[in-house]
Amino acid sequence: MQSPKSFNDYLKTLQNEKYREKSQQLLNKLSSNERYNLLSFNYTTPCTKDSSCNIKRNIHGKLEDHPIIGIDSKNISPDSPVFRFTKTYRIMTLASEKQDKLLPQTVKTIVFYGHSFSPADYSYFQSIFDYYNIYDNDITLVFYYSIYDESKEQEIKRTQFNSVSKLMSEYGTTFHSEKGGNLMHKMLLEGRLILKKL
Repeated sequence: MQSPKSFNDYLKTLQNEKYREKSQQLLNKLSSNERYNLLSFNYTTPCTKDSSCNIKRNIHGKLEDHPIIGIDSKNISPDSPVFRFTKTYRIMTLASEKQDKLLPQTVKTIVFYGHSFSPADYSYFQSIFDYYNIYDNDITLVFYYSIYDESKEQEIKRTQFNSVSKLMSEYGTTFHSEKGGNLMHKMLLEGRLILKKL
């Protein structure tokens, strides 16, 4: 098994000038060249200083500074010996100073790209969706995806659609009323849930 240092060293080889240039082009496209805040689940730093990015945060740390690998804390008690292996615990141990507020009070659109929407990160999405009260507020969620292999286009689309459906369904279960069961239908009818090929 490779050590975290080996994993870190490997990822550093991928973060070159070409990567930064391509990732900046991608971010400009995803943001429609408007100003944005970036919450990155990667360990790399794609934003350049002259970009349209207001605030950026690598939620799981950066390559140069303690990348975080762990499990979701959703069903783990803080008293459990396993809790120290959660992402929440590891992030908390590194939170030594106040950071800029990443989530502004008002937003119209939240864009997602390149995330697997695995259950390991559901707590982050739940926090964001709760903060913006996506059921009642006029916020659009746009889930972009890329076709990286033309021969698997239908499979890639189906995987993305299934992942988004599971995420929204799981979030709906957190509601303390029956309205959580119709969250996805409501947002689709209101044109606020979009899955889009990039």
